[in-house]
Amino acid sequence: MNTARSSARGTTGSGGSTRTARLLGAFLVLVCMVTGLSGVSGVSPAVASPTDAAFNSSAGALNVDYAKYLSKHDIVYNRPTTEPKHGLTVGNGRTGAMAWQNNGLNMQVSGVDTSQQTAFGAGLLNLSTTPAMDSGYSTFQQRLNLYDGTLTTRYDNNRTVTVMGKPNSEVMGIHVEDSRSGVSAINLDLSLWDVSGLGNSGDVPNIETWRTVSTYADSTGAGLSRGQADPQNFGYTLGATVEGAAYTARVVDGRKVRLSITPDSSYTIWFTASTRLNAPGHDSVAEAKRALAAVKATGYAATNTAYLNWWHAFWQKSFVQYSNGSREADYMENVYYLSTYMIAAAGYGNYPAHFINGVFRATGDATKWSNSYWYWNQRDIYNSFLASNHTDLMAGFNKLYSRNFDALKAYTRTRYNVDGIWVPETMGWDGNARGTVNSDYTNNIWSTGTEAAYNMYLQYTYTNDTNYLRNTAYPFMREVAKFYQAKLSFNSSTGKYHVATSHAHETYWNVPNAITDLAAVRTLFPLAIKASSQLGLDAGLRPQWQNILDNLIAYPSDTNANTYLPHTPPIAQTRNNENVAAELIWPYDLTGIGYPDQQKAINTWNVRPFPYGNVWANDAIQAARLGLGNQTLQGLKTMLQKYQNYPNGMTSNTNGVFEYLGVHLAATNESLLQSYNDKIRVFPAVPTDSTFVGKFSLLAKGGFMVSSEREAGEVKYVGIKSQFGNAARVVNPWGTQEVRVRRTSDNAIVTTTGSAEITFNTGANEVYVVERTAKPLSSYTQTQLTGTANQGMKSLAGTSSTLGSNATADPMVNNTALTYDNNWHLTTSRGYGDFNDDTHHSNTVDAAASYTFNGTGIEYLSERNGDMGTVDVYLDNVFQATVNLKADGARQVQQVVWQKQGLTRGSHTIRIVNRSTSVGMVDALRVTP
Repeated sequence: MNTARSSARGTTGSGGSTRTARLLGAFLVLVCMVTGLSGVSGVSPAVASPTDAAFNSSAGALNVDYAKYLSKHDIVYNRPTTEPKHGLTVGNGRTGAMAWQNNGLNMQVSGVDTSQQTAFGAGLLNLSTTPAMDSGYSTFQQRLNLYDGTLTTRYDNNRTVTVMGKPNSEVMGIHVEDSRSGVSAINLDLSLWDVSGLGNSGDVPNIETWRTVSTYADSTGAGLSRGQADPQNFGYTLGATVEGAAYTARVVDGRKVRLSITPDSSYTIWFTASTRLNAPGHDSVAEAKRALAAVKATGYAATNTAYLNWWHAFWQKSFVQYSNGSREADYMENVYYLSTYMIAAAGYGNYPAHFINGVFRATGDATKWSNSYWYWNQRDIYNSFLASNHTDLMAGFNKLYSRNFDALKAYTRTRYNVDGIWVPETMGWDGNARGTVNSDYTNNIWSTGTEAAYNMYLQYTYTNDTNYLRNTAYPFMREVAKFYQAKLSFNSSTGKYHVATSHAHETYWNVPNAITDLAAVRTLFPLAIKASSQLGLDAGLRPQWQNILDNLIAYPSDTNANTYLPHTPPIAQTRNNENVAAELIWPYDLTGIGYPDQQKAINTWNVRPFPYGNVWANDAIQAARLGLGNQTLQGLKTMLQKYQNYPNGMTSNTNGVFEYLGVHLAATNESLLQSYNDKIRVFPAVPTDSTFVGKFSLLAKGGFMVSSEREAGEVKYVGIKSQFGNAARVVNPWGTQEVRVRRTSDNAIVTTTGSAEITFNTGANEVYVVERTAKPLSSYTQTQLTGTANQGMKSLAGTSSTLGSNATADPMVNNTALTYDNNWHLTTSRGYGDFNDDTHHSNTVDAAASYTFNGTGIEYLSERNGDMGTVDVYLDNVFQATVNLKADGARQVQQVVWQKQGLTRGSHTIRIVNRSTSVGMVDALRVTP
């Protein structure tokens, strides 16, 4: 979050397993395969069976055919995309690319460690052939295979291009099988856009080195470099070589190099964004050549096998099924797996994936908020990965803060004269606070330190790594607690500690008793006391911390004490659109299901001032924590409707790219499993829809791998694999029905009870089943979860959100797909009947919007109303008409206000220019193929 983003927000409105059932299920699968409509809204899912169960009692997880199951969530383009922002994403953990078709294969490459906060892209790659790869074909399919982590493009049966990589490295590859006769030329170009006027979005110390490009071309390949004189040792070399075919290398100009490849039916192009940061001697050119030579020597076959194995092992860490009869939940499940892939593809660098930059973009160096990492936004990306059993991803995020311990402590003493740690909300890679202290929005936020410390502690609770607790997490927790201890004020007349003045995050400035700070103390201090006691450290600090806890002022509430308030009244001017009071629910984990104040927290959530107010909105996670299953599902849908604008799963919202994907992951996990309060609770927030099916294997605090299945409104069992032998505490999912805990290794009954909560001791690596005595797991038929490969586009009913593309273009284009200048504003949730319930509008003369389409006709849809003015329409830069959007009487919606048919089939661009200070508007376009 940030200042400019805030101003943009201010303008945004917002039975049984019968033979018949199985035959019907098989028939529906066959229909999906034949029609290519697998996963499309309106297609019924295969009939589920409430009488089977997929739990593997030996492995302690669900029995899943991951390859087949994940294949139903592949993103498939059945026609080429020439729009870079719609490009499909492929990455190996540290390096990634977005791919589209335009005179061959085009990709923008990026590496997570190439520049500070990954502020700058690595470059462009173009693979072209003569005749063109993307010409003279009758069938086309491009598939992002999530299970394999590959992007494969097939033209007929004689051309296949597969993008893959060396796992968790800075090297990727393009393997080509091209059996066409008559291919006379193959060129691979690496290039950079014009960087001469590059702005310092990354807050780098020497912008000139990022404007300076050097090249090489020799027998090893070709490459280009920049940032070579960066004093902080960032910078990179984008290089390439060829395996399986002869080639020559040359420098085309100062920003382009070329490999001319001797035509062959099979060859592999290896490319790398080798970083100075990770190179011996910070020599990225030498590292690029070394890495390319090494992977070429290993060869495509062996490297590809290792790459596939790496992604396969990644997916087998956990599992989620979230589906229902209407297919809405299935779409959300697809987004779940796609989001996991896109974040993990950038999650294993030396630094974390930046919330906007990651390794996937197609806009050159253009980016926002790249001077630092915003904690509010970064937490959205990473906080789901503990539950999904990818603790290494969270560890990479936490390391950003723990590695800067000394720098943060030193700056805290300089700024506050306090012996402790204050963490800037917007922090550079090296711990610098320039982005925070120079912003009125963030300069007095205190609570970020607790969030960073708490996430380190959570990493310990999921991994049981006592050394990490002792050496990393607890020292950070202690120093943040010491900061608060020094900064809290004490009122001797009331005997209470309070906060004299701080920011309630970015939204309320310099206010008393910010609820985020009171929550920070109440979250952190008990854990610091617990950890210090466990480790036998800092005994003298514990009573001081406890005294503060015992005498801390209550949370601000409204006059009737029905809701929490963001700070002590009167409420200050709103500066941003965060739902600050709801932070108690998540991420501070201080209330939720079963808490005495649950209803008060629900009331607070219900009246939050900015529902789903931006791409980082965490409303759906909080709904899940409160047990609001229907609202969680609707929240997931609302976020996708508002922000998932492109068929590759990405957003047009430049305030963020990956946050809403991370929120989607966390909300889904929290709806299926919660353990934040040390109680294992399954299916706490699933929808009441009787067709909902939920199944999962997820990680709970304490190192418990938890599996469960819910079908036809019934929880079948709870399976638990104890990794470390901790005591388990499980909320009885059947209320007070009698349950028993059975150890699967010898079928011994550990305990039998009718209590609402079950507590039992476990052994390390032992598997246990919590089951109803009257209906044990053995009463279910064993099954394996599988799927059928997706072959087409998927749609989220009632929205313009799609994944993939069909062979024929969808004629409706939502307003969010257009390109706008700075004077247009998105308004959502209008409730008037607009397409996708949103529009773009402008009151600025000459404000322009444009869209490039392929077809023979175009219709422009808008509202008409009394407050609206005129717009000019251009087609292919030729003026067409002035359109009057003003109309008396009732508001008219989805009106075709201008159209043009009979165009020459091909690419055309429509441009809409506002011509008055009254409202000019774009709702949608309709393209005639």
